[in-house]
Amino acid sequence: LLGAGPARTAAQRLPVDDVEELVADRYSDVIGVYPDRVRLQRQLPVEDLVSGARRLDAVGIGLNLLVQNYSGRRLIRLAEAGCRVRLLFLNPASSAVRRRERELGLGRGEMSRSVEMNIMHMRRVRARLRDPGAFEIQVFDETPRFTAYLVDGDSGDGLAVVQSYLRRARGMEVPVMVLRGGSRRVVADD
Repeated sequence: LLGAGPARTAAQRLPVDDVEELVADRYSDVIGVYPDRVRLQRQLPVEDLVSGARRLDAVGIGLNLLVQNYSGRRLIRLAEAGCRVRLLFLNPASSAVRRRERELGLGRGEMSRSVEMNIMHMRRVRARLRDPGAFEIQVFDETPRFTAYLVDGDSGDGLAVVQSYLRRARGMEVPVMVLRGGSRRVVADD
């Protein structure tokens, strides 16, 4: 039905709209799964992910996908164009960092120094903005289980890049999902 099995002629294949009708309600939010961050970045460079964003929310250990792949100048231009940025890093002084370092077999302080450098870089970016309040930087102290980048997530049709943190696997090495928001709104009962 979806193209598996024997080859089908163009007339025998379902049109894309018919395929989408079959699976849209169940799967429309997952638009890509990549075995690692390198393959994600080949298909969806950070530039393409965040350029033109009105809002960027990110949570994770060091937010390396953004900090190391999108220049400070570009972040300044993005924020000055009206993008609201909220970044939530793992506190580099927390015991959760030390636990993650042990999980990965890293030397004591290796990850915390990296996270601290990323935070300092983002603070320098924020300091150069006309409206530093539009660029929030916070830290958390819990054991991290995922990293997520939400682009225009408040609009209902934004994109999200989500990775789980796995034992003994660095962020560059774990699968990545790309999600697309839908126009459907879920209303919770009080």
